[in-house]
Amino acid sequence: MNQQKNCPNLLDFAEALLDDSRQVSIRMNGNSMFPTLKAGDVGTVEKCGVETLQVGDIVVFKSSGNLVAHRLVNITKTFDGIQFVTKGDHNSHMDTPFSADAILGKLSSYTRGKKIISVDSFRMKYLRYLSQHFSRFVIPLGSLRLLINHHSNQLVKSFVSIKDNLQFICKQSGNDLFANIVISILQGILPFLLIVCIKLLIDFLTQARGVSISENWSLIGWLIITALVFLINGVLSDIRGYYFEKLSQSISHRIYKKLHHKHDELDLSYYENPTEQDKIHRAVQEATFRPIKIVGEVLTFIKSIASALFLLVVFVAIKWYLVVMLFVAVVPGVLVRIKSSRKLYKLKAAQSTKEREMYYFNRVLTGFPFAKEMKLFGFSKFFLQRFSSAQQLLFDQKLELRRSELWLNISAQLFAIVLIFVSLVYVSYLKVSGVISIGTVVLFFFAFQRGYTVLNEFFRSITQILEDNIFLNDFIEFLHLPSKSDQKPIPTLPFSLKKEIRFEHVSFHYETSKRDALSAVDIVIPAGKTVAFVGANGSGKTTLIKLLCGFYPPNAGNILIDGVNVSQIGQAVIRENITAVFQDFALYNVSAASNIGLGDVSSDFDIERARKAARAAGIEDVLAKLPNGFHSLLGNLFVGGEELSIGQWQKLAIARAFYRNSPLLLMDEPSSALDANSELQIIDSLKELSKDKTAVIISHRLSTVKWADIIYLFHEGSVVESGSHNELLALGGKYFELYQVANSR
Repeated sequence: MNQQKNCPNLLDFAEALLDDSRQVSIRMNGNSMFPTLKAGDVGTVEKCGVETLQVGDIVVFKSSGNLVAHRLVNITKTFDGIQFVTKGDHNSHMDTPFSADAILGKLSSYTRGKKIISVDSFRMKYLRYLSQHFSRFVIPLGSLRLLINHHSNQLVKSFVSIKDNLQFICKQSGNDLFANIVISILQGILPFLLIVCIKLLIDFLTQARGVSISENWSLIGWLIITALVFLINGVLSDIRGYYFEKLSQSISHRIYKKLHHKHDELDLSYYENPTEQDKIHRAVQEATFRPIKIVGEVLTFIKSIASALFLLVVFVAIKWYLVVMLFVAVVPGVLVRIKSSRKLYKLKAAQSTKEREMYYFNRVLTGFPFAKEMKLFGFSKFFLQRFSSAQQLLFDQKLELRRSELWLNISAQLFAIVLIFVSLVYVSYLKVSGVISIGTVVLFFFAFQRGYTVLNEFFRSITQILEDNIFLNDFIEFLHLPSKSDQKPIPTLPFSLKKEIRFEHVSFHYETSKRDALSAVDIVIPAGKTVAFVGANGSGKTTLIKLLCGFYPPNAGNILIDGVNVSQIGQAVIRENITAVFQDFALYNVSAASNIGLGDVSSDFDIERARKAARAAGIEDVLAKLPNGFHSLLGNLFVGGEELSIGQWQKLAIARAFYRNSPLLLMDEPSSALDANSELQIIDSLKELSKDKTAVIISHRLSTVKWADIIYLFHEGSVVESGSHNELLALGGKYFELYQVANSR
């Protein structure tokens, strides 16, 4: 049955082809005809006369915009005409009766893989007979087969995914991985080899009589071999610790490098979208430990295989069927763990948002940026309640999951203990009957106890690997998140700003909002001029800057630089030619010199150039008086750091922008944290700096921008007024009102 929705034109086209004596192929998209047909099969449909149809034919008909391929089970003549009733071979219910108008044709053959099967083949006739006479048995058997096929396919996909993920994780750690694999194999074999040595010693001692140990060189030899095996087994743990740490560091270095590189290339929109933030949160969490954990589980799996193979040989030497009992003993516990791991992943995915809330409230309660207001207003209880509420909800959900698993785990353990007890009784009986020696009994007791642990480790490692891989896929998917810039062709045109930047009918809205942040904006920024954006909060000023920086593409319209669309230049090239100070500037806890030098990391740091930028930003004197001058550590995160005022931090951000010698200068509220004198100093510096540059300034303070060549007034995402300061005052519009209000304070 093809459940895919088809447009009416496509259905009409298919019907027209059939009317023209042509064949039509349809792909099955469901399993309602299983086992006759299954999803993925391609059926060939031929036009047929209604009078030629017989019960048992597979007819193709239209139903609610779908093409359906089901078996005909009844034909009834009524007063209105002929009514047809169909049923899927895997369905227990009949379809709704329909008339001849709905029939397109009947199935003549189908293709599965490369094999073409005719409806007249023995297989199809046999399945037709089964569906007509034994559907009561065919349907449950079909359901079982589908279930087995589904789980088999899922298992195959999981192992392919595990293989690919392991190759990705250990791509540059091949030698370290090989060393760990060899050590794991030895660790799997040596404990059982030690048990065998003890068994041989016991048998030897029970048989040797009247001979001193010093005269029995065979016994001394076995004692030495046993001691060596014991020594190697003990030393191997320390060796494994060293090589696994070496492997872990290699993997961790690679994973963090990938994680940070992906964050660097992600579009800004991912950080402003709650759904995408959930994905990022899960990826970052899993990246910190999951890759190393899954490698550790794989090594445990390899160790368990080595142990199991050696154990198999041991049990075959005693009684082979005992290993079957051992295997059966651990199966229930394995099934419980597989079911639990799936539930855990679903729970973790559902908890992502609430978990981020909890982490945020914890950061508010413990972070320095919030400490002053927290202590002054005394609202820590407010966030404590929210943190506790989120934490309790998460804990309760996890506890409920564990509670649901508890009795299943207990039942699985009881089942295993009963089988183990039965096995021990049986082996004891064999010894009493004289079938096996006392050494064999000891060997069995040790081997069975250790074997139970090994098989538990074996299956636990499988289920844990599957679980780890599910979580690891979140990180892999994060690494494959598309970047909008990646979807564009490689730019070939250079950056040139000699004429103007032009916004033509530019509109934009954020993914998380239905409201347009910008609506049909048309503005021109002449090269070499200073342009100011003013307006109320949320009027679109900063959004326009984000578009100009290439953080987002416009939803409509074009941004042109000297007549060339920015998409043809490329975001990377544009950003290389822009310097900016943002309203929410960042505070970097590195040296003052490094803070300024971050403005241009593409060239070698120049201390004199940094001093000049600091002087222009009015921060040189402050930095020079620090204990280590420009080389003093800033901030209070690390020992020896020197804290600055928020105004001084803003001056440092401005110095960073001045340090970068770019043709386009963007300043978003450059004086928001500055006093009047500092603002005047910055304005003078901006005037000097922007003489040979194109500058765009956003500010609520009209005194900061009145010297600009052109001022654009934004209102609700649109430009409502433009001109120089004097021209806008003469206009007597919104800008004039803003200026009047500002001067009246």
